[in-house]
Amino acid sequence: MYLPRSSAARISCEIIYQGQRMAVLENEQIAVTLLLDQGGSIVEFRYKPLDVDVMYRAPWGMRTWGKWVPTTSNPRGNWTDHYPGGWQVIFPAGSMASTYKGAEQGMHGEASLMAWEYEVLLDTPDEVALLMRVETQRLPFRMERELRLKRGSGTLQIRETVENVSPVEVHCMWGQHPAIGEPFLGPGLELHLPPCRITRSAGGEDLPGRVVPGTSGEWPYLPGREGQPVDLRRMPPREQLAADMLFAAELEEGWVAACNPQLGMGFGISWPLEVWPHLWIWQEFGGTTGAPWFGRAYTMGIEPFSSIPGPDLPGLAGAVANGTAMLFAPFEKKSITFNTVAFAYEGKLQRITPDGEVQWQECAKANDWLPRSPE
Repeated sequence: MYLPRSSAARISCEIIYQGQRMAVLENEQIAVTLLLDQGGSIVEFRYKPLDVDVMYRAPWGMRTWGKWVPTTSNPRGNWTDHYPGGWQVIFPAGSMASTYKGAEQGMHGEASLMAWEYEVLLDTPDEVALLMRVETQRLPFRMERELRLKRGSGTLQIRETVENVSPVEVHCMWGQHPAIGEPFLGPGLELHLPPCRITRSAGGEDLPGRVVPGTSGEWPYLPGREGQPVDLRRMPPREQLAADMLFAAELEEGWVAACNPQLGMGFGISWPLEVWPHLWIWQEFGGTTGAPWFGRAYTMGIEPFSSIPGPDLPGLAGAVANGTAMLFAPFEKKSITFNTVAFAYEGKLQRITPDGEVQWQECAKANDWLPRSPE
């Protein structure tokens, strides 16, 4: 691809792939590809030193709007039918379909299914910046997403702004849905979180999973279905067949990281807890043998969120009922700035700072820091 610059920070928004608009922000460390016509989703987050894309890709690939028609309507919504993998903005509703103030919201809401408009804010060798905009249709919100990448940095800075464009109060759920996949994801991957409380959702008893449904505990251990505690920092192989939905709360800090010592790299996100106090962890390791995966998915979502769904009511209606939904006053505007980073693995990860800096501790061996399982 011909660009005005062949090095340093650069941006291109004039890419058409399978009939859909795409944009690329890249530098010496990372390449980030966005699907502008489907939620501005990040469909590639490539760590250039190792040529590894950390994002998951759905088994059916990227479906082009207008070239594929579902055989029937789906009561859960259109999200899964058009899911390409990668990283979506989840807004104004998350989790399963529900109805709020007469507005039906399908699975994971509206923003990630809509085409976003864009504007290049900055295009210099030292830094590039892209602004994307969308207005949701069933709930009265306007959203902007600004992405910035500096020369030589493995950190992508993202700032999101949401505005209630109506004269009435409106609730919402607001979060991120980055899903990692192979070859980055594998049995050697380590999941790092700050001290927090972790809960396995009560549903999914009929699916194979590692964790007893409905249980809670201090990170990283939860009761296992086979009678032994499960260390959630470690990933099972694809052959184990497991599916678990986890929710982290009471986090000491707002960050999450996944490290692959075998590949020698990691990927993480840091964010302010004031806006997103929860972290969803979606683990689909071939355990769902029915629709939509039929045993083909091997992925993990690490998802900062404003809210959690209710145990009895799904989606936004459930979040309103349990008090975790975010409330916007008439014409109110809220913003959040967060960072995501790909980095070289250096041993014991201590934390990711609010600015996206990865901090390490010294250790003799890569896994010496892992404590033993509780007796």
